[in-house]
Amino acid sequence: MGTSTAPPLPSIPTIVEELQNAFDHGKTRPLEWRTKQMRQLWALIDENEDALQQALNADVGKSILDAQIYELGGFKNEILHMLQNFEDWLKPETPAVPDMFQAYKPSITKEPKGVVLIIAPWNYPVVLLLLPLLGAIAAGNCAILKPSELAPQVTATLADLVPRYLDRECFRVVQGGKEVNEELLEHPLGHIFFTGSSSVGKSIMAAASKHLIPVNLELGGKSPAIVMESANIAQAAKRIAWGKFLNAGQTCVAPDYALVHASVLPLFLQELTHVMEATYAYDHHSSHSARYRIVNSHHYDRLASLLASTKGTTFHRTAPPHRPTLSMPPTVVTDLQPTDPLFQSELFGPILPILTFSNLSDLTATVRGIDPMPLATYVFTSSFPASSSAADIEHLNARIPSGTTCVNDVMGHLGVTSLPLSGRGSSGFGAYRGKESIECFSAKRTVVDVPTSEEFEAMLGFRYPGGDEGAKYRLWKDGMEGKRDW
Repeated sequence: MGTSTAPPLPSIPTIVEELQNAFDHGKTRPLEWRTKQMRQLWALIDENEDALQQALNADVGKSILDAQIYELGGFKNEILHMLQNFEDWLKPETPAVPDMFQAYKPSITKEPKGVVLIIAPWNYPVVLLLLPLLGAIAAGNCAILKPSELAPQVTATLADLVPRYLDRECFRVVQGGKEVNEELLEHPLGHIFFTGSSSVGKSIMAAASKHLIPVNLELGGKSPAIVMESANIAQAAKRIAWGKFLNAGQTCVAPDYALVHASVLPLFLQELTHVMEATYAYDHHSSHSARYRIVNSHHYDRLASLLASTKGTTFHRTAPPHRPTLSMPPTVVTDLQPTDPLFQSELFGPILPILTFSNLSDLTATVRGIDPMPLATYVFTSSFPASSSAADIEHLNARIPSGTTCVNDVMGHLGVTSLPLSGRGSSGFGAYRGKESIECFSAKRTVVDVPTSEEFEAMLGFRYPGGDEGAKYRLWKDGMEGKRDW
């Protein structure tokens, strides 16, 4: 599909106005309309897999299989899960009522927020744009979609497909770079959903504060992969290598570094070497080299600079770096200290630094010193929930706040459509996915129907001025004030 040009900035106010008008006229309210749009979203993926796979390969080097598992086919599972459940998730809640107010008829309803803005990154440019959109549709919103300018083929493809499959009055794709984001953020939107770096996330939040717009920030951080001495070392090495080197390490929930118990480090390195030589070795003339392509020269040079400045030892590398193709090979670095440049910021590349620990106190101090609130904590230990591993997990969860704890795998939670995605603190906030997407893109309204009978009005006599204040006071204390039961 041809590359589309970004709309001129003056068109953005018009887009916002048109979507707001469609929302205000109730276009998105009927559940039938929402169901149709979600089914159309399925058709958009299902009928255009070849075009999307080609665009993903061109932009980020994804193979057909990786595009299916981690972007297209996986997202179709998310659509099915939402379609099967969203009506139940949208039903009004009936809260508990104190005894003295049993005549009230209260409920809590979920209402759409309006026109929402979804800003997606380049590393998983299809699913990280459309997965939030799925929740926005199910909750009854209009949406402006802002894909990444660093994934131009995917952006052009989606800009062509979205208006052909989804309601044009309610959904628009806006293309462009930083200046387009800044223009979009000037408008009083219903919600902003951003996936990307912490630095840009801070600017998004600052811009949202002008209009007090609620925000989801899905960021990153330095997620540790912890290998306890009781772990299955061969399996830990295999699974950590997969998560780290998938998409050339350009995955926000990838393990950023490994922390290995000192007693099993030699075995871990032995198993890791075996895995890398068997699975991740390649040369620059093979098709596999595209899997380790860094998105652009800026990020390639950033990673090369980190490797040049580290005080550690390059323990293993599956191929030499190749700047002409931006190919950065899977690389393991050992003999490190937590103060090394490799631990100063999220790596977002196929570099695995390894530290060691000897006890849980050292372990937690190291993790908190590097990143006190990582996006995920990955712990490899004996078969869970054995009593010893359960105690270790409890200890780590109490001392390392993170959005996810995954035991004996990395990124294992991504395959379960009912599990929310969220960070904490510097790794982001605001959960989404499945039911949590309904919560994310809905505003809760408290509704209460108060009786008008004379008997109930007499009961409320204590709140009106005049009359016997002492009697009112006793009525309140005896009949209306709650009584403790401990």
